[in-house]
Amino acid sequence: MSSTLITGGTIIDCTGAKPKKNTAIFIENGRIAKIGASDALKAHALKRGTHKTIDAAGMTVMPGLIDAHCHVSYGDIGSVEELDLYTGVEFRAIRAAYNVKKVLRAGVTAMCDPGSTWNISVAVRDAINCGMIEGPRMASAGRYITTFNAIGSFWPTWMEHPRSSFAVLCNTRDEMITEVRREVKEGVDIVKVAGDGDAVQSHARESEGSLSLDDLRAIAETTHRLGRRCTIHARTGVVAAAAAEAGFDWLIHASYLNDAQLATILRTKTPINPTLSLLANAVDWAPELGAPTGMIDAYKRELEAAGKCLSKAHKEGIMMMAGTDSGQGAVPYGEWHARELEHLMNYLGLSAMEALKAGTINAAFATGMQDEIGTLTEGKFADLLVVDGDPLADIQVLQAKARLKVIMKGGEVVDTKTPLPERTVYAWEKPMLYWNDPRLPGQDYVREHAAKKPAWMKKKETRRAAE
Repeated sequence: MSSTLITGGTIIDCTGAKPKKNTAIFIENGRIAKIGASDALKAHALKRGTHKTIDAAGMTVMPGLIDAHCHVSYGDIGSVEELDLYTGVEFRAIRAAYNVKKVLRAGVTAMCDPGSTWNISVAVRDAINCGMIEGPRMASAGRYITTFNAIGSFWPTWMEHPRSSFAVLCNTRDEMITEVRREVKEGVDIVKVAGDGDAVQSHARESEGSLSLDDLRAIAETTHRLGRRCTIHARTGVVAAAAAEAGFDWLIHASYLNDAQLATILRTKTPINPTLSLLANAVDWAPELGAPTGMIDAYKRELEAAGKCLSKAHKEGIMMMAGTDSGQGAVPYGEWHARELEHLMNYLGLSAMEALKAGTINAAFATGMQDEIGTLTEGKFADLLVVDGDPLADIQVLQAKARLKVIMKGGEVVDTKTPLPERTVYAWEKPMLYWNDPRLPGQDYVREHAAKKPAWMKKKETRRAAE
C-alpha cells in the first residue's frame, strides 16, 4: 500500500484540541503513522522512501464524517409501499451498492445503518470490507423488532406482515429474543428496536409504545450476551427513558423528554442520535414538493420539542451523535450528511467544535469503531478530509462537495472526479397511484378551480355574470 504525506494544512483532529496550523500527517499502510510539524515530517517521509504528497496549505485537514443513521437499503423512499413492498431484494441490494458510493463521495467515510430491509445492509457491509464495492465503513443492523403498536407495523392486521418489510413483527417477549438470536446469527453488528410510532402513522403517532421495561431488558440482555449492541427508535420520552434504563447502548430521536425522563438518561449517560435532518429538511422543502400537511406539522412540533429538551441534555453532558436518516426522501443519499452538524448548532446549541465531534468521534460510537476512526490520531485509520475552508468558522463549508478537495479512506484517495452513472428510476420502484391529488374533479371543484370546464358550465357562469 502506498504512503502519503499531507503537508501545510491546519489540523482539526476532533479530539477537542485546538487546531494546529502548518501541521503534516504521514500515512503508511492505510493508517496515520505520524503527525507533526510540516518540515520535520517531510524529512521523515523522505527517510521512509517513495510516497505521494498532498499540499493542504491554506486548507483544513479533519477526520472523515461519520453518519450514525443512514439506511442503505431504503432507496430514497417517498412512501411506505416503496419501503416495505416495492423492488425485489436482488435489485434493492444492487441499488444499495450504488448509493453507498454517493455517501462516500459526500465525505462520509463511515456510517451506522440502524435498520435494513432483508439483510441487505450486512451484505453491503461485507462487500465493502472485502473490496468488491466502494463505500464507507459500515456497522449494520437487520430488520427492526416491532410490535403492532410501533413504527414497524404499517399494515392492517388482516394481512400477513410482509417478509420484505424493514421490520419483523414480534408481539411476545419470546419472539423478540428469538429474533435477536436469528439476526446475530445472520451477521448483524446492531439490533434495532421500534419503540414507538411516527408522524406518518395514525395508530401509533407519537404514542408511548407497547414494550414494557422487562421486554426491553430482555432484548438488551440477549443482545449484549451475544456480543452485539442495541439501539431504539424512541421519539417519546417514556420509551427513551425506559430503553436507557434497560441498558440500550444509544437512543435514536428522544424528541419528547420531560425533566424526569431526562434525569434517567443523565443517570445512565446514554448517548443520543437526534436525527434532526429528516425533520428540518421536510419542514424546509417538503411543502413545495407536495408532502402531506399533517406530516409537516407533526415534524414542526417534533423539531421544536427536540430543540428544547435535547439542548438541556447536551448542556448536561449527554453525548450527541450526528445522523441524518439518509435513505428517506427528505434526506437523499450523498446530499445532506454534513447539514446535520449545522442543525445540531442551530437547534441544540452545540458549538462548531462540538458539532464536528458529533459528526466524527461521537458518531464513531454508533459504529463500534471509535478506537479506529473518528479522530486524527496516530495509529488510527487514515480516514480524512482536506477541506477548502474552515468548518469552525463556517460549518456549512462541509456541505459544499466542491470544497472537499480530498476524501481519503484507509489511506486511499476516493475518486470524486469520475461521474457516477446517471440511473433511471423505474416506475415499479414508486407508488402505484393513478391519482396523486386527494382532491377529485367533482362539479364544485371544476367550477371553482379547473381551467378547463364543460361548455354547459361555462355558459351558466356567463349567464350569471350577465345577471
